[in-house]
Amino acid sequence: MGKDPTLLNTNITVAVDNGNSFVKAAYDNINQTFMFPNVTVQSDQKRKVILNQGDPIDNLDLEIVSPSIPEGFGRHFQIGVLASRHPRAQAIIGHKAAQMKSQRPETMITTLGALAYAIATKHKAEIANGVRRIRAQVKLGIGLPIAEVSEAQAFSDKLTRGVHMVAFRSTPQYEGVEVEIQISLPDGINVDNVSGIIDLASEPKSTLLEKSFGVADLGGIDLDIAFFKPGLQLDDYTSTGFRINLNDIITRIRKDFNAQMGQDLIKSDVNVIERLVNKDFEVKWQGLVKGNIGDIANLYLTELARDVLDRVLDAWAEAPEAEEFLFIGGGATILASYIKDVERQGRPLRFDVQEHSQLRNLRGTFRSLESAMETGVQLGAEVAAGDETV
Repeated sequence: MGKDPTLLNTNITVAVDNGNSFVKAAYDNINQTFMFPNVTVQSDQKRKVILNQGDPIDNLDLEIVSPSIPEGFGRHFQIGVLASRHPRAQAIIGHKAAQMKSQRPETMITTLGALAYAIATKHKAEIANGVRRIRAQVKLGIGLPIAEVSEAQAFSDKLTRGVHMVAFRSTPQYEGVEVEIQISLPDGINVDNVSGIIDLASEPKSTLLEKSFGVADLGGIDLDIAFFKPGLQLDDYTSTGFRINLNDIITRIRKDFNAQMGQDLIKSDVNVIERLVNKDFEVKWQGLVKGNIGDIANLYLTELARDVLDRVLDAWAEAPEAEEFLFIGGGATILASYIKDVERQGRPLRFDVQEHSQLRNLRGTFRSLESAMETGVQLGAEVAAGDETV
């Protein structure tokens, strides 16, 4: 029997950062990245498509069958930009935010969606030439908040349990393609903001290896605080984590503004996040300026910045030898200016540059993954060499 031209076997290296606002991923190369809103919606109805065109990442319409998604949770999902347009979209807010990231079914759905997209995009030329099924061995790097480190093994088991099946439904270019995913974790589970520091310390002229410092990873829900001694030694005793629920505040900004205007001028939380990141507060409707979210946003975010700073200073008091404090993460791109405003003592606070802040953990996780794989290859070679001499 000849080789099936519609079936492809492949290997891929992927790092995933399941941020509470955006899912970020890098595959095969630290600079080969993509991201989409961390929003999911279940749908049992076929999506109406007039012309199946557009960017696949904006139209992730998937059927997922996985031993790690609870029975009864469904198997047809829209995620990312496509899901954010839906009135029943399930962003990670409210009661969902109270769940651990490692225990949310949404985390598994978006992770598998990201992996399937990375695999399909790597092989888009083959798909265009008729490949309809891909079997992928995935070497994965992924992180958890500090508060969930105790859940690492259980989360690892979910990821590596059996084969996960993802089929693209109405997604342009990939419609009808099925991906079988088998995951291994060469680097296990990384603590999120440790990963970010790995990337920061890898930058040219970085002095982080030589000093004691603290770092806060600001996400949409979690605030992780860690302290490092010279040589990037993590201080487990003083490192801690909190819930800040920035995502809830973003929802309140949207609802308060729409209520003030008497009309749903802003349809999604994703739109609010984009406005806050880009400091684009003016809201237009049908080409006319209708309002500005600036006053409402400033009220909520100034209060949140005070809370974040208080928690940072309390933690820093337990590790006063730290010479400076760094802020990274997607939430830091939104809160940086507010934290600077409420900090009046001139403390040595540093903020990551906006274009890198969101991707720090992803890049650090990818570096850790590469390092672990290189170590594994070297160990494998040593074992093989030892076998030959026996």
